[in-house]
Amino acid sequence: MKDQPAAPDDLAALLDDVRQMREDVETLAERVASARDCVDELLDLERQRAGELAALAGIPRARLLSSAIALSGRPTERMRIVRLRAGDPVETPFRSTAGVIRCATDAPDVRALWERLLANEAAHEDDMLRGLPSTILDIPDAAVSKDDRGLHIALERHGTAAPLIAVPRFTFDYPPRKVYNFGHWLLDCLPQVVALSTVAPDARYLLPDPCKEYQEETLALVGIERSQLIPWDGSTVHCRRLLAFESDGRTGGGRPLSALMQARKVLASRAPAAPAPHRRVYFSRRDARPDRRWTTNETLVERLFEARGFEVLSMQTHGFEQLVRAFAEARVVAGVNGAGLARILFSRPGTHVILLFSDSLMRWHATEGGARSEWLDERRPADQLSALGDSPRVYAHVAAAFNQVSHAFVGGDEMPIDRLGAFLDEVLEGVGE
Repeated sequence: MKDQPAAPDDLAALLDDVRQMREDVETLAERVASARDCVDELLDLERQRAGELAALAGIPRARLLSSAIALSGRPTERMRIVRLRAGDPVETPFRSTAGVIRCATDAPDVRALWERLLANEAAHEDDMLRGLPSTILDIPDAAVSKDDRGLHIALERHGTAAPLIAVPRFTFDYPPRKVYNFGHWLLDCLPQVVALSTVAPDARYLLPDPCKEYQEETLALVGIERSQLIPWDGSTVHCRRLLAFESDGRTGGGRPLSALMQARKVLASRAPAAPAPHRRVYFSRRDARPDRRWTTNETLVERLFEARGFEVLSMQTHGFEQLVRAFAEARVVAGVNGAGLARILFSRPGTHVILLFSDSLMRWHATEGGARSEWLDERRPADQLSALGDSPRVYAHVAAAFNQVSHAFVGGDEMPIDRLGAFLDEVLEGVGE
């Protein structure tokens, strides 16, 4: 007997089954492709980690990301080292945070320096300040010491070792003039301790000896107790676990933006409740060394700001906590460009920062050796905007990272009071108070 042709309903059902099977196969293929991508990504990460471990193990005295660290020990011991990353990458725009800028100096050389600096900034089409996460070496069973060449880490076990020791980079790789300069301490050094504390809150820290009172006070603000501080002369310390600060993530110069943002986050989380920003603060340099006051008519400048409702503060007349509170509650902060303005670390987003520059201050930035004058070296063009951060505009860059608005006034060593007053009125009108 001949087979009966399939009924139309049976044929439609068969076609539906075939269509569903095709869709299932396509879905399965997509899942297989996705799984393959995940496997490839995991393999890439494992290759990267294996390559990093091999690099640490293969260099007899590995210098890593810091030329000031020397690491010695058997390859099998070096393979136990882990490189940790602390903080997040930072990308923040700069020019959008710039407010009123006035150049009122009569000195042709200073005017030329200022115009050149602004031109250097404008030449960067990519208007971003960047910072990478900090890197920290997590090392088991080590003996650490230091000398004039830097930090020496020997991988060895010791019976009476400290449980957990952390070494900030400024302890072994910064000259005393930086470690004991308030601005560098607040913007370059303190953030390293914060990054280390996020990895191991209970660590004890090897710090340069002596540790100044203001350093202990700022460390307390980020939760580091005095009992965790060890003034260190560089002699050998044995530890079961060592955290060595390797790199602060700077990309070409400027300030360590990622670590700075970590410090701000920690400070904000620990700060007591405060009123909305409302104060106007002028930080005076009257108690600075005579050759670092930068202006010859500071008294008249102070009176000008007082007439506009500013409180005039200085380290002689106000204690550490008072100054921290003043900057935290300020709507507008002003002063001659210098270390005292590093306290904008405590100021809120949206704060207006007024920076004053004198002729002698601009020339100091241009003629001194080292990083301060690198922005003038045409043989070393700055490939990133952050490389200009060691220029006179350093605090403008820091303010931008903190989402604060910066204003700039360039005058003579004897500040032109009338022109400074007109500039100040324009700034305050924009602030809207």
